[in-house]
Formats: sequence, C-alpha cells, structure tokens
Amino acid sequence: MTASDESERRVAEALSARASGAPRGTPRPAPSGRARSGRAPSGTSLTTALLIALLAGAVLGSALALISLLAPGVLPPLG
Repeated sequence: MTASDESERRVAEALSARASGAPRGTPRPAPSGRARSGRAPSGTSLTTALLIALLAGAVLGSALALISLLAPGVLPPLG
C-alpha cells in the first residue's frame, strides 16, 4: 500500500464518519471532572440584554410621547 492509498483511505474514513454523524476525535472530560450542563450562559445573557434594550426603548418612547402630548412645543419638530 502506497502513501497516497493510505491518505485516500483516511480521507474516505473521515468523510464516512462525518456523514454518519460520528463525533470527531475523542471526547474530553470537563475540567472539573463533572459533565457540563447543556445550557450556555451566553444565550441567557443575550436574552437579558435584548429584553433590557426593549424595555428601555419602550420607556423612552413613552416618555417622549407623554412630553409631546402634555407640553406641546417643548420638543423640537422633526425634519
């Protein structure tokens, strides 16, 4: 068996393993020795940040609407 045959065999094995959904390499244990949970904390912080931005926009919009209704002429006209 030549070197090119060996490399072709490795590529074929890797492609078939990838197509079957087999994990690549050997799984590593978690640093603490325990398995990690499936939840990623970054997703939670992103959701929280988007919720805070939405609430801040709603508060700002409501404040500007109340100012324009209760004290006409205080805010400059747009455009």
